[in-house]
Amino acid sequence: MIWLAVAIALIAVALFGIRQAGKRTRAAAAPLVPPELASHLAAATRAFVDAAPWQPSAAADAPAAAAAIEAALIARDPRRALETAETELASSPSPDRDGSRIWLAWALCASAQPRAALDQLAKVGEPGDALGRYVAARAAHLLFEHGHGAIGAVPPLVTTGDLAVVTLGRGRGGAAWLTGATDVQLSAAQVLAAIAEHREVTARCLAGALDALDLAPGFADAAYLAARLAIKAGLVAEARALFDALTPRMLGRPDGDAFERDLADLADPTRAVAAAREKPLDKGQRSRRLRVLP
Repeated sequence: MIWLAVAIALIAVALFGIRQAGKRTRAAAAPLVPPELASHLAAATRAFVDAAPWQPSAAADAPAAAAAIEAALIARDPRRALETAETELASSPSPDRDGSRIWLAWALCASAQPRAALDQLAKVGEPGDALGRYVAARAAHLLFEHGHGAIGAVPPLVTTGDLAVVTLGRGRGGAAWLTGATDVQLSAAQVLAAIAEHREVTARCLAGALDALDLAPGFADAAYLAARLAIKAGLVAEARALFDALTPRMLGRPDGDAFERDLADLADPTRAVAAAREKPLDKGQRSRRLRVLP
């Protein structure tokens, strides 16, 4: 398809721009998020560097199966994590208060099921702990990305949806990204709405990831989400600083493989182009033994 060829070409251009942004000394383009988020991100990065590593399963109020769920996520076995979380929730006498739904939501995100994750979080209410805020931000942004064509639990650092907004902002080609057709024209109102939605979702989810870091400064998974969202928001220098701080800490974390992929894409954009041509291996299958979700 024509739009896919255009997308692959633009991925190379955009990632090359990200790589070069770290080398340029001239002023960068204005970020896509409120300015206070940039200072919040910088402060969170400093706190992350100084903090001891924190694992959600080590929290005093973690459910009994938390360690087993986290171990399965670290082992890149989302199916086992999901089944363990489902069993924990089914056996819990107070799933809305003991964190079981939040852990199930994390397993659902790792299984590329953000809508189901958000359904579970809705039954809990506004999350007040670090894991809950991280999962809420991750699920909301993943659902947004899936709605614009991305797949998987951790889509590429720069997706076709991200680049569609860049293209729309430049006034050409964006309709092909959003609709898959080359003869579609978007009105000025539609263009502004698409750009505004991308900025609002990115800023809101970045704020959520930073809230999680405020509660648990050594939480590597939340820091990784914040770094990815900062790239999408145009906070390239701040994101690079957090990526650098994360490098020694992502080994042995659930998304360590995706982190290595993102580092490679930042360093060598041609790898991202090659990856865009490959068929994804994991489509996030839902557990066949699922009993506790509608």
